[in-house]
Formats: sequence, structure tokens, C-alpha cells
Amino acid sequence: MRILKRLARPLAAPAVFLLLALAATWPLAVSPASRLPMGTESAATVPLFNVWTVWWNADRAATGYDGYWDAPIFYPQTGAFSFSEPLPLSVVAAPVMWITGNRILAYNTLLIVCLWLNGWVAYRLLRRFHFYRPIPWIGGAMVALSPLVHSWLGVLQLVPVFGILWTVAALCQLSRRPTPVGGMVLGGAFSFTYLMCAYYGLFLLLPLMLSAVWLLGCRIRQWRMWRALLAALLVGGMICLPFAIRQGRITDGDRSAHTEQYLAQLSAMVPDYLVPPWPHWSGAADQTGMDGYAGFRLCPGYLKLGLAAAGMVFGLLARRRRRWTLFCLSLLCVAFALSLGPLLRIFGWQPYMLLVDHLPGFGQARNVFRFAVLVHLMVVLLAMMGLHGMLTLARRHICRDGLRRLAITVTIATGMLAAVEVLPPAQPFCQAPDDAANRKWVNWLATRTPADSVIVCVPFPFRPDVAGYQQETQWMYWQTFHGRKMVNGYSGHFPRTFLDLKMPMAAFPAPESIHLLHGRGVNYCVVKRDSIFAEAAWRLAARGSDLEPVLHDDTALMDIYRLIPASMN
Repeated sequence: MRILKRLARPLAAPAVFLLLALAATWPLAVSPASRLPMGTESAATVPLFNVWTVWWNADRAATGYDGYWDAPIFYPQTGAFSFSEPLPLSVVAAPVMWITGNRILAYNTLLIVCLWLNGWVAYRLLRRFHFYRPIPWIGGAMVALSPLVHSWLGVLQLVPVFGILWTVAALCQLSRRPTPVGGMVLGGAFSFTYLMCAYYGLFLLLPLMLSAVWLLGCRIRQWRMWRALLAALLVGGMICLPFAIRQGRITDGDRSAHTEQYLAQLSAMVPDYLVPPWPHWSGAADQTGMDGYAGFRLCPGYLKLGLAAAGMVFGLLARRRRRWTLFCLSLLCVAFALSLGPLLRIFGWQPYMLLVDHLPGFGQARNVFRFAVLVHLMVVLLAMMGLHGMLTLARRHICRDGLRRLAITVTIATGMLAAVEVLPPAQPFCQAPDDAANRKWVNWLATRTPADSVIVCVPFPFRPDVAGYQQETQWMYWQTFHGRKMVNGYSGHFPRTFLDLKMPMAAFPAPESIHLLHGRGVNYCVVKRDSIFAEAAWRLAARGSDLEPVLHDDTALMDIYRLIPASMN
């Protein structure tokens, strides 16, 4: 029995945080192969796009990553995969896809694993500081249930924050024992963060460098510390630079830095940090008129903020934890300031625009407010310092047993309440595209057309908002089955070859659109029968001009036409 207990003890924390991840996304676990969590997304565009991204990583892994950057979208554009987050580490979900063939199941498995690791890694980090036993559990739950992360649940790359915590843990370990191996672990942890989310890697770099001085202290003057940091730099550079260089390479000359006005629209404001993503159980946001707030909702929770303030005081007073407290506080303040973007002015000087002008990546990163994720994580770490300080006061300075037990119970209950004070509501889902209904036309493309065929899917997107591109990501989802190159596509950046086609395709199958499709090497046109283009395409095909009907799918309401070469007209 003792042996079983010893074996089970290390598994307790992983099991608890896995159950917490499943509970937080319930009822996703009931149907993980047919539904996609939306978070606060208004359309399924981004979730479907990330399903396609996970598929592409699995598909390229099976071929030894041949042509990894030349994804089969935006044809004939090369390097199309560099226009968005590549998520190379999503390849861990590849076995699920290879075994089951289900893209949605692989995506949801990866999502649950990320939420699970968020809580577990936070728990492991807090265990390093020898806090009272309940504190790592509460801190892990706070990170696993982070309101900011759950509001972004429809954007897969924003879910894994455990890489940030792992990097912080590696830096903390390095400050205590500076060795080349420790430096390599730090470089690997940062690289992991960057490869899971380039946004997080880019945004973590500067706050971490500015705050690390508190942890490194006087050891920064020692040669062995510099040797360890050099090892971190080498490992991080070797892993991250190939991806950063490729993503930063401008293939069509129009991916310039965003304007100050544009970045300001996507920057946080100070009041944003007082409004939670969902209604607070106390109704505080409603009483202050914030229920219809139009800005970004970035409040981690009022109890967390209060505990973090207490943690700042306790940490600065405790000599043993002062450097750790200053590190967390510095990182929080730098991240908070940077999240304000160009809106932060110091006597007319804009620190963020200095980064845009001189550091690669900041000018292309649109959503400046996402620095808030670092603020949230540091609030949790400081809040755990506050809980530890309150428990220490209760244990040492309350003499009567009954009052001491009551104070300890109330303190722990406060921490638990803080973990769930901004609890995610029932998760909205979108239904996965119907594989059975679309099997006929998809299989026809996969089996009856040459492997190097190029297709265009109609309708083409016209609306500029994210919801307007949902049809594009549905076309991309079907591409994961038929594998044919498309001139269609969706990403974080749209190449000029795609944008130049949008307006002519609004008049498909007008001569100009047909001419442009010929120029892009298109062989087949897939047309939704319930679109406004279906009748015009049918009439053109009936005249035997430009289009030749090759398949009519009455179940999916799809028609496929072969684009007759211009030389044969």
C-alpha cells in the first residue's frame, strides 16, 4: 500500500490540473471530435484556421518538413505559411491526427493539454519557493482558470502560457546556480515559448531582460553567470532565429510596420484593467456602468489584485523573498506600460514607438494589448506571496488556537475564491464542418484531379472583418482532406497576389476574373450552389465557354468546373 501511495503521489497534481482543464471547458470533453471552443470570438474563422495550421504541421512532419513554409494557400505566393503563427510545436498532436484522421479531435486534444500544463507548470513553479502547502494548488488553479486565457480560448496560440512560467522558473534556477546546463534550459524554455506563440516570445523578451537584474543580483559580475547566459543565448538563437528570420522576411514588399494610429487602436488603456472579461460575481462592473464596456476587458479579478498588493508589501519586507518580489513587480510594471502602446506618453515621449522604430517585430505585432498576459501572470505570482504572508501572520501572531484556525481557514478560502472570482461562463462552441455531407466533392478532388492541381473556391471573401473570412477557413478545412493548392486563404497577413484578386472575384465569372485565374494557373473552380455566383457560372458553362462542368454534388450543394485553358477558347 505504501508503494502505491509513493507511486501515486507524483501523479496527484497532474491529475488534478487535467481534471480542472476538462471542467473549465466542459462539455468539450463530451464531444471533442465535433465541436470547437470559441472563447469570445464572434466567428469560427480563427479556430478553423488553427485547425488547418495543426494539420499542416502534422502533414509536413510526415514528409520530413519538405516545403514547410510553402503552404498550399494564396497560390502562387511562396512562403505563405510565414504570414501567420506557424505553431511548429503543435506537431505533438500529430499522432492523434494520424491515428484517428480527425482534425478537430487533434486540435481539441492540444487545447486541453495546453490548459492542463498552464496549471501544472504554475504549481511546479510555486513549489520552488516553499510556500505553505495549499498555495501552489491555488496558484495553479488561478493560472489554469485565467479569465484572460479563457476569453482567448478561440485563439489556440494564446492559450499556452506555461512556456512563460517555465522560462521564469529557469531564470530563477539560473540565478541560484549559474551553470551552462541551466543556461541551455533557459534558452530552451524561451524557445519553447516563442515556438508556441511568437507574440508571447516577442513580448516576453524585453520585460524579462529588464527585470532579470533583480534575480541575478551581484552574480551578474561573475564569469560563470555570463557563461550560463551565453549558453542561453546560443540555444535560444539557434532555435528561434530560423523561424524569426523567415517570419520577418518580406516576400512581397508590402508588410511594413503598422502606423501609430493603428497600434493605438489595439493598445490597452488603464480602465481596461478594471473590467473583467465576464461579469464579476459581485456585480461590481455592472454597478460602475462597465457592463457595456467597449474597450479591452483585462481585469484579472479584484481579489487577485488585492492579494497581489498584499504580496508586494510582504515580499518587500521579507529579505529572503525581496529579489523575487522586485522581479515580479518589475516585469508587471514593464508589461503594463508596454500594453498601453503608443498611448503611453512621458513628457511627449512614446517608449513603444521607440521599439517599433528600432526592434524588429514590434512594428508588425498588431495586438499590443496582449502584453496583459504577462501582467496577469505576475499578479498571480504576487498574489501567492500575499497569501503566504497572511498565513505566516496568522500562524505566528495569533496565539489562540481557535482564532488561528479561523484566520487560516478564511485566508485559504479567500485564495480559493480569488481563483474562481472571474469564472469562465459556459463555453460557446461552433460545430465542425460536416465531413459526411461534403465527402463526395472533396473525394473527387482528392482522387480525380492531378496532385499539382490548383483550385479556386467561390465565393471569395469580400467583407474585411474576421467573420467575413469564415468561409475561407472552411475551404481550408476541406483542403486538409483533398490536399489541392488554392488561391484562397486566410492568415494574419494577406499577400498582394490575394488582395489583387478580391475585387475581380466579386464579379465572377466575368472575363477579368477568368483572365486572372488563368494567370494564376487555376485548373478547377469549386462553386457553392447557394451563392450568387452559381447561376452565372452555370450559364457560362452551358455556352461551352471558359468553364466545363465536371461534378455536381447535390448533397453538399457544390459544383466543380474545369477552367478551360485560354488557348482552347
